[in-house]
Amino acid sequence: MTMTAASKMNFTFKLDRNLRDQFNAVCEGLGISMSAALTAFVKQTIRQQGVSFSLLDENGFSPADAAELSRRAAEIRAGREKLHHHELIEVKD
Repeated sequence: MTMTAASKMNFTFKLDRNLRDQFNAVCEGLGISMSAALTAFVKQTIRQQGVSFSLLDENGFSPADAAELSRRAAEIRAGREKLHHHELIEVKD
C-alpha cells in the first residue's frame, strides 16, 4: 500500500523529555528516525492485534491492576478502609 502525502497525518503526544532523548538515542543507533520506529510499532501492533512485549510493571501488575492497588492503598491511608486480617486456608485435593 503506497501512501501519498495527502493520506498522512500528524500524531502528537506528550512524552517525558528524558524518555524521548533515550528513545531518540536508540533510534539513531538503529539508523532510523523516531517517526519510522513508531510507524513500525503501529503497523506491527495492527498486524499482531496486540503488542509483542509485556505491558506489566516491574511488580507484574497490569496498568489497571496497579491503579486499583494504588486506589485501595490511598483509601487505607486516608482511613476510609481498614485492613482485614485472615488466616490462610489450605485446600487439599
